Amino acid sequence: MSVSMCNGVLRTLKIILNDAVHDEIIQKSPADGVKALKETEKATETYHRALTEQEQKDFMREMESDYYYEFVALLLCTGMRSGEAAALTWSDLDYKQNVIHVTKTVTYDEDGMIGIGNPKSEAGKRDIPLNDTIKGVLSSQRKKLGNILPLKDNRVFVSVYGSVVHNQAINRAISGALSRLEAQGRPIERFTAHALRDTFATRYIEQGGSPQTLKTILGHSSLAMTMDLYSHVLPNIKQQEMDNLKIVL
Repeated sequence: MSVSMCNGVLRTLKIILNDAVHDEIIQKSPADGVKALKETEKATETYHRALTEQEQKDFMREMESDYYYEFVALLLCTGMRSGEAAALTWSDLDYKQNVIHVTKTVTYDEDGMIGIGNPKSEAGKRDIPLNDTIKGVLSSQRKKLGNILPLKDNRVFVSVYGSVVHNQAINRAISGALSRLEAQGRPIERFTAHALRDTFATRYIEQGGSPQTLKTILGHSSLAMTMDLYSHVLPNIKQQEMDNLKIVL
């Protein structure tokens, strides 16, 4: 298994065993002192999967009836990381400046306990511009939760149990939609929540967006990181731009 998968299993085991200690089923957790594996893999060495436009359309249509539809839609429309969306509060939505303030993310400690902390880099703290589609997604989420929530210090997204949304829950929802599509004879290659970020970036570049601007929206620390990850999209864009270029000789 991958390092991230092993660490995810370890977090889950620690939560279960710590609860067993609390309930006096066992005296001590055998997972105490077991440290998470170190993440040595670079982002550019990770498999990045972007959905085609048809896959995106089919998948989102199948997700419409899912509880986590708005969560998934926000990832697709903003390129936010799953942990950043899970940590988002209503006070982070700035309709005066027309941006989402991304200032925090979901974190896990060595015992698997969930918390809210800072993004993994200073570049991760950023403002993402709002557009009509994103505003529609947020409005739909507001209606789903009801209009009784105060505007400050309340999460935009909560799990079906009323707690912080785990990445695993989103991946399960995605997997469920893909299984339903497969049963309908419309299979899509399997992917996880991170593919929604890749899909956003791919659509952004395909539709003429600037890589430099994309870098700031994604919260990358360098333009090189953005270019390394999404350079596969650029050849077609370069050809289109050259075709549109008019130089008088």
